[in-house]
Amino acid sequence: MLMPRLVNFMQHSQAASWLVCIALLLVLFTDSLTQLGFAHGILYTPVIALAGLSTNRLLLHGSALFALFGIWLGFFIAPTAPAEFSAFYVIANRSISCLAILLLWWFGIQGIQFRRAQQQQQQHESQMRLDLALVNKVAGLSHWWLDCHQKKVKLDTISQHLLGVTLSELTLEQFVCCFEWHEQEDLKQQLEQVLTRAEPLSLELKLHNEHHSAIWVRLIAYADPAELELIRGLLQNIQQHYDEAQRANSLQLRFKQLADSMPVKVWTATADGMIDFVSDTFAQFSGKTTSQIVSDWLALLHPDDRERTAAYWLKCVSSKSHYQIEFRICRQDGSYIWHLTSARPIYDDRGQLLYWFGSAMDISEQKRLWQQTDQLRQALYQTLNDVSDPFFTLDQHLNFTFMNQSALELFADPKIPVMGKALTEVFYRPGQDFSGLTSAIQRSFMRSKPEQLRLRVPNISTEVTLLLYPSDSGIHVLLQPDPATTT
Repeated sequence: MLMPRLVNFMQHSQAASWLVCIALLLVLFTDSLTQLGFAHGILYTPVIALAGLSTNRLLLHGSALFALFGIWLGFFIAPTAPAEFSAFYVIANRSISCLAILLLWWFGIQGIQFRRAQQQQQQHESQMRLDLALVNKVAGLSHWWLDCHQKKVKLDTISQHLLGVTLSELTLEQFVCCFEWHEQEDLKQQLEQVLTRAEPLSLELKLHNEHHSAIWVRLIAYADPAELELIRGLLQNIQQHYDEAQRANSLQLRFKQLADSMPVKVWTATADGMIDFVSDTFAQFSGKTTSQIVSDWLALLHPDDRERTAAYWLKCVSSKSHYQIEFRICRQDGSYIWHLTSARPIYDDRGQLLYWFGSAMDISEQKRLWQQTDQLRQALYQTLNDVSDPFFTLDQHLNFTFMNQSALELFADPKIPVMGKALTEVFYRPGQDFSGLTSAIQRSFMRSKPEQLRLRVPNISTEVTLLLYPSDSGIHVLLQPDPATTT
């Protein structure tokens, strides 16, 4: 009883160092008062042994050095030895004491290293047990043991709570009855075969008892390598994972239903740009299955649009920028229909790209109207070119946007292009004031009504009539010279 207390005192008490120091000083004091030849140097050895019981290397090193120094200091300060003691006997005595101190010092070092390694191992084991307990808590793991010889199952507290039983020991029949009835027979057979299996048994089963509704658990069983008739097992409540999976499936179904009900064609892609979903509207339009479209969506595009579309999509995926492009998609009747396709990257709360959400809208009617509008515009410009009177258009900044042939012959310098130039720049002549024209244009804009004024313009010697017609894009100007006007 005394030795463990002494070891505990030397390893954990702050007074241990003071005790060793005081003992060393007492031995030195005693040695200095005793005649040489009485081997008082050996009294240092118990103190060194005492220092070796601690885990303080510095204390052991210092004690050993002090003892060695004290042994030879005592040789000079102690009273002279009796006549019958020779100097050789005294020196041999002191040398043996030094050897004993060195041996105790070495043994003390080994002991300190062993105790430190033991403490580190205990701390490591304690930390492992703590980590295991935390892992079990976080993962919701509980333990059970099956004695195959007695057909008895032992449960820990968490397993009892999970299974809804109050007993810590069940028969194998009672244990399997905690699960859904249609799984019981198969579970019993598989548990009886665990000892002969090379791999652990892992099953996902549904529990049901009187205390709570059915929940899903993961059951793991494996043969104990130390005991041939013992099976160790784990139980884990995985109901939360099933609930999350059901919620995810429900959300996915709602998204699919929403996408299929939209008039536009909806699709999604992974963060790296791989198409992983298309709505049924895409399949109905193209006559292909959704899986066929996902596997090779470029095959639906017009051959002339594939290369530029794929290159632009890869560029947007790489830069994570908004994707918008027009291309033609093959309809199930073989015709190609223009679509405006766009997609945006979707991020999570941490700014991590999750997926791309895209849509494709049929713009064939708009394309047809744009083509008709462009044809009408070209026909109008051709008609205006055939008008004998000068005619031109200005944008809202009073820059020239169009001139018919008569206006070009009247105002344009063959060496300097007129389109895009400002009205004042083309009409400017030294000493002439065209503020009336700009004022009339402003009035026409403000009132949204045509204006008419008489004005002398460049290259025409007499005044002409200017008819101003405002529009959303600018102003149209028609010049009507008098019949007698000369240029």
